[in-house]
Amino acid sequence: MSATAGSGATGDATSGFSLPEAMRAELETAPKLSRSEMTRRRLMIAAAELIQDSGFGGLKVADICKRADFAHGTFYLHWKDKRGVAHDVLTAFMEAIRAHRPQRQPGQSFYERLVIGHLYYIDLYRRNIGLMRCQGQLADELDEFAAIGLNANLAFARRVLRAAEHAEPALAAQPVVQRLATALACVAMVDKLLHEIFARGLAIGLGDDELARTLSLSWHRSLLGRDP
Repeated sequence: MSATAGSGATGDATSGFSLPEAMRAELETAPKLSRSEMTRRRLMIAAAELIQDSGFGGLKVADICKRADFAHGTFYLHWKDKRGVAHDVLTAFMEAIRAHRPQRQPGQSFYERLVIGHLYYIDLYRRNIGLMRCQGQLADELDEFAAIGLNANLAFARRVLRAAEHAEPALAAQPVVQRLATALACVAMVDKLLHEIFARGLAIGLGDDELARTLSLSWHRSLLGRDP
C-alpha cells in the first residue's frame, strides 16, 4: 500500500485512529457524566470533525453548535471563542496519540519497536491530516498552540531515549542534551516528511511498511550509532 493511499488497516497494533471516532467511542463507554461535561464533549467532537474537514480558518461557532445539536449560546458556557475549543481539541489529540501508542511487547528489539511505532504514526497522520495541519498552522502563529506540540514532542523524545538506553545501556554515559537533540531532530524529520506526503501530495513510491522501516533504520543509526 502506498504511503499516499487511503486509510490503513484497522484493528491491529500498528493502526492509528480518527480523533472524532475515538472521542465518540470514549464518550459512549465513559462513566456517568454531568450534563455540562456531556455537552462539552459533544461540542468538542463536533469541533474536531469540522477542523478535520475545513481547518481552523473555516471553523465557526454556529457550525459547531449545529453539528452538535445545541443552541448557539451553549458554546459560550464552555469557551470564549473558537480558539478556546481548538486548543482543547488539539490538547485532547496529543493525549490520545500518547494513550493509543502501541505498547512494548516482550522480546521486541529497539528496531522492532521503532517500526511498529512508525507504522502507527503514519496511519495516524493519514487519518487526522486536517488536525495535523491545524496544529502546525496555529503553532506558527500562537504560543499556546506551539506549546501543545513542543511538550508532546519533548515527552516522546525522552521516552525514545529511555528505550534506546534499554537497548544500549552505555548510551547513558553520553551527554543527555546531545542525545535529546538527536531524538527531537528525528521526530521533526518524520513530522515534516509526513506533512509533505499527506498534506502536499508528495509521492515517494514507498508503502507504509517500507517507509516505516526506512525511518526506523535512520532513527536506529542516529540514536544507537549502528545498524540493527
